[in-house]
Amino acid sequence: MLALYSSAAENAFTIDHLRILQAISSKLGLSIENAIKYQHAESSATTDYMTGLPNARSLFLHLESELARSQRTGTTLAVMVCDLNGFKQVNDRFGHLEGNRVLKVFADSIKQICRQYDYVARMGGDEFVIVAPELTPEAAHEKAVLLSTLAGQSGIEVCRETLSASVGVAFYPVDGSTTEQLLGEADRKMYAVKHEHHRAVDQLRETTDEQERTVKVSSER
Repeated sequence: MLALYSSAAENAFTIDHLRILQAISSKLGLSIENAIKYQHAESSATTDYMTGLPNARSLFLHLESELARSQRTGTTLAVMVCDLNGFKQVNDRFGHLEGNRVLKVFADSIKQICRQYDYVARMGGDEFVIVAPELTPEAAHEKAVLLSTLAGQSGIEVCRETLSASVGVAFYPVDGSTTEQLLGEADRKMYAVKHEHHRAVDQLRETTDEQERTVKVSSER
């Protein structure tokens, strides 16, 4: 809306004023529309539309910058890769819309537990990355446990489904000195944790099945 005001007498604006406004209003409107479209395009190029977190492209740029700062100041840097356990089952049982809601709730929870200068991004799917300057191994372990708890709470809140999280952590300079090395090492450690999780779940399922078979045999006798 374009509004003009005058402190002059009544009928201060003339027909000529109206003609000028009509001539420029369409051009102003087009300029504003183009500016909004450009802003949206710029945002979508760096932001994940679903969670509002930075996307993978933004993550790589930020991590490069943080690595340069750590190299310059001689400080450490932690890169945490987090992946949800059980998320595929949520999509299969409740649909992708509910799965998207789980991701949104979990993303909001991650932001709340991170420090102001930590950087949280969504790599894609159900994988998230936290870039945490000068985070100690002990603090990283505590955060990993908390992330798994938050994953469980997110699943219960949205669809009453129990989830957890597998988290891998890599530290500069011990585990690598480049973006690719740190993300690769954190990803490898995350998959190692996920493998242990799946193995534990399979063992629990086998134990449960064996107990059920034993109960069934006892009842038949």
